[in-house]
Amino acid sequence: MKHKPLFYGISAGYLVLFFMLSSLNQGNETALTWIGHLNIVPILIGTLLLVRVTLRSKSQNRLFWMFAALSSFFYLLSLLLLFVDTVSDRITLVAPSLADFFWVSQGGLLFFGLLIVVYQRLKSLRLMQYLLDASIFMSTTAVFSWSLIIAPMLATSMDENWTQAFINLSYPIIDLGNLFLLSLLLFANQTVSNVRADTGLIASVLLLTLGDSVYLYMQLNGTYLLGSPIDLTWTASVLCMVLAGLDSLEGGPKERKKRMSAALTKRLGWLRRLLPYVSLIALFAIILQELSEFNVMVVGSALALLFIIARLILTFIENDYLLGRLTHTVEVKEHEANHDLLTGLPNRRKFDAELRGAVRRAQEDQRQLALLFFDLDRFKHVNDSLGHTIGDQLLQVVADRLREYIPASRLLARQGGDEFTVLVDPLEGEVEAYRTIAAIEEVFKKPIMLDGIVLYGCASIGAALYPRDGCTADELMRSADMAMHEAKKNRHQKSLFFEPSMGQRLAYKVELEHEMRDAIERGEISLHYQLQKNIQTGHIVGVEALIRWNHPTLGPISPVEFIPVAEETGMIIPIGEWVMKTACRQQVEWTRQGYGSLRMSVNVSPYQFQDELFVEKILHTLRETGVDPENMTIEVTESLAIRDVEKVSAQLRLLRDTGIRLAIDDFGTGYASLKYLRTFEPHLLKIDRFFVDGIDIETERGNMVQAIIAIGRSLNMEVLAEGVETIEQLEFLRAAGCDEVQGYYLSRPLPADGVEQLLRGPFQMIRTV
Repeated sequence: MKHKPLFYGISAGYLVLFFMLSSLNQGNETALTWIGHLNIVPILIGTLLLVRVTLRSKSQNRLFWMFAALSSFFYLLSLLLLFVDTVSDRITLVAPSLADFFWVSQGGLLFFGLLIVVYQRLKSLRLMQYLLDASIFMSTTAVFSWSLIIAPMLATSMDENWTQAFINLSYPIIDLGNLFLLSLLLFANQTVSNVRADTGLIASVLLLTLGDSVYLYMQLNGTYLLGSPIDLTWTASVLCMVLAGLDSLEGGPKERKKRMSAALTKRLGWLRRLLPYVSLIALFAIILQELSEFNVMVVGSALALLFIIARLILTFIENDYLLGRLTHTVEVKEHEANHDLLTGLPNRRKFDAELRGAVRRAQEDQRQLALLFFDLDRFKHVNDSLGHTIGDQLLQVVADRLREYIPASRLLARQGGDEFTVLVDPLEGEVEAYRTIAAIEEVFKKPIMLDGIVLYGCASIGAALYPRDGCTADELMRSADMAMHEAKKNRHQKSLFFEPSMGQRLAYKVELEHEMRDAIERGEISLHYQLQKNIQTGHIVGVEALIRWNHPTLGPISPVEFIPVAEETGMIIPIGEWVMKTACRQQVEWTRQGYGSLRMSVNVSPYQFQDELFVEKILHTLRETGVDPENMTIEVTESLAIRDVEKVSAQLRLLRDTGIRLAIDDFGTGYASLKYLRTFEPHLLKIDRFFVDGIDIETERGNMVQAIIAIGRSLNMEVLAEGVETIEQLEFLRAAGCDEVQGYYLSRPLPADGVEQLLRGPFQMIRTV
């Protein structure tokens, strides 16, 4: 409500004005009567506003506000009847009148509204317990009210009128019922809406109770007049109810906080449970006092009642003990279900629930939030080389540092493995996300010491913003995950925000994976061959088999694009087997056609070495096709050196012992040190095209190539330069002592028939065995 502050001010001003007018006109019955009729205006406005609140409130609260509106409406009806009685000579209200019935109905309707709230908030068996407690308490209260208050007053100050007595009796019973229901809700930490609405509701009930109590006292003593200052309490009660309704439309709090400490809550709980029985004991005490003579039956019943109550108290104590143990067990299990056992951080289940809630709130409030997704680089290498115990300790240390560096207002969670997430909510601007990223990066700047081992960690971080990068929790997670994987591939920037192009690349990779599965069967995969020439003798000595994929709709697809996908999905194994068999068959076919014994070079992915039958499959293919192992070269990259060195070295040794030649491809661009050249003992070093480009112009590159050639010579290895495109590069390499070259200067990679045309034409110098 835009003008709610104005409504506050007008309401307060009216109440002050009414009190001043009523006080100034004490003793003037006519003036007070007309002053009392002024309440029709605020009550009418309040009723209309409560109807508006009822129509706009949530479904679970609508019934309560409907009864609150009816309560105000019935009070309005009573005021209207009194107004008609004042202005009309033909209508005279005789007590008790219909106005009295409407007046007392105000509290009764509010009682039913609170009863509905109790039923909604405290369902099941506990509701019956509360209702029974309320019934005991209200029954004894009614007896007390009648015996100690109402009956004496009726006997001394009024003629005997049972209808009026019933109405007068209804006020304290209904008010006590309202207070008791309200106290039940407060004890259970459950009320109608947010804190401000609850405060207005409590004030409304208390003002109504105060007004009814003072009115009853004045009515029984014959001192009440319409327009008295006490009328102010009923009007204020309705206005407080209206304010509570307006505040409730603003929505409840994000998370209801406990209003009382655990100890105070426990004491109030005992008070609530014992109050009905204490009132029952007090009732029996009055009965005993009223006895004119000693009655064994009554005294025995009272003692039996005391013993029953004592037994109930012992049962309460035992139940509290069992309930405490059960509550503790549930809390422990709930914590375990929502937290990671290793690090103590919230787990994926907890984080997903919090993220969905945060997205929902951000959508309602039209604001931003950020999701950071990161993992530890090369964590698998730590597990594999140092063991899972060290890996677990590393995760614990990282989690402790993350707690220290990331503000507590950010939700930090472990997704599983070495993956973590951070929810930045609320997000005032992207700078908040950058600060959190900086905090994560700060965690890994210091080395981690574990069992005497110094570890240097690094994280790849992906970030996604709501609603720019996703409108749901799942979309945000997917976007942040994609950004994290892109950051992992990026050697220069280890934190990236999501960009739409990442999704497009991922979709393209998924499409490649799908299309790749049957590409061989569809005949889309083929081999091209690039000539290799010995520049010292001038002979063509071999070819390198290069895979090609020509898709009917996507067109030619570069190996740079589909080979990484094949390695990630494991399809590199069957593809590698097909390449080996096809290359071997082609080598046999060229030998049969009289082109001599061309050396066939085949690239092998490091992932193929993970196949336990890798060596056996190659040897089986050679036997099956009849290829001489000495005419076969297996090319591997330097990245093979960072894997299981002992296993790879043993596999290469088996291949080398059969006569197969080994070549290190793209030498100088990978991770290997010179010691791996002695470990793997290759026959051939292939200089990457990066070093060859510009060797005839840039002195530095020329020196590097000469150094690589010198290394190969010193280790009795042949050296081949890739990417030779000009005669100047060729002459430089010849003068530097390089053995072989391949590149566009000789020919582009060609299908088998294209190679055959070259061998029959320009290149007839074929080495024969």
